[in-house]
Amino acid sequence: MPTRMVLAMALDCGSKPRVACCVLLIACAPSFKPPEPPPEPTPIAKLVKVPPAQVGRHVVVGEMCPQGAGGRAAVDPLVMRGVQWTDTTADVDDAVERGSVPRFIVYGVDGKMAGAFDTLGLVDLAPGLSVATGTYVGASPCTYEVALKPTATQGSPRAEEPACGLATAGCGLAIGEIARPDDPPETATYPIGGACIDGDNLAVDVDGDGKLEAFPLAGVLDGVRAPASEWSVTPTATPTCTPKFQLYDVKLTAEADPKSTVTLDVLGVVDVDGDGRREVVLALRFPTVRTIVVYTATQSAQRLELAGEGNSFGR
Repeated sequence: MPTRMVLAMALDCGSKPRVACCVLLIACAPSFKPPEPPPEPTPIAKLVKVPPAQVGRHVVVGEMCPQGAGGRAAVDPLVMRGVQWTDTTADVDDAVERGSVPRFIVYGVDGKMAGAFDTLGLVDLAPGLSVATGTYVGASPCTYEVALKPTATQGSPRAEEPACGLATAGCGLAIGEIARPDDPPETATYPIGGACIDGDNLAVDVDGDGKLEAFPLAGVLDGVRAPASEWSVTPTATPTCTPKFQLYDVKLTAEADPKSTVTLDVLGVVDVDGDGRREVVLALRFPTVRTIVVYTATQSAQRLELAGEGNSFGR
């Protein structure tokens, strides 16, 4: 049989299909592949919380006066360290008013905690002067711990430092940690240091390495008798005095008229922002006003920069 006739018969799918035609149809039919079964379940991995990068502590620095608000304890918030340092009154007051500073730690003259101030709110004492009101539990800021056996109810006993009361009117350094408004207040701790007078210099161990940096007393005021924006060390000085947490009645100017004299008090040397270098908190008493300034070392222990200042309500 000719080849063309055989091929035609094989492809003839009429009413009586032939085997060849059926084989061809089966070969052309679409194929179906069932899906693969899902993988076996595995144990759930434990979620690990990664802590955020350390960017320093966020705090408010102020002054607590036991009778600052009509005979009741109050804190004057002055300088804030958030993303950066600021003494803008509106920003500092807003942090306190919205409940972000639930507790201030109040220091005594020895650098130990004299008490804790729990913030309740913000009140206006005068136009442009708002203070934090609340509850203070503790001793006077002008006290220091004495070497006696502590009691179960009062802890270590404390004694009064008369020079502190004369210089500060009984007020003391207060530092409050900035937190979420709904977080319970915590009693934070901060590394402390000290300062002393060595000749014409204020000696401070800024970086905690055991060596004192000497800052000339004349350098704390600028040409218009305002707090200097920068305060650099005296490179040739080698101080040997013994540092204390607080100092009082350091005369900065020797004027012919005593009423024009500017006096410096060291309210505390504390690592406020957690960078390993201690801030220096000073009170400058001018003839008509008392201002509190915070100096910080942002780059080196050899130079202090003015972080902020504010007028005190304690005097």
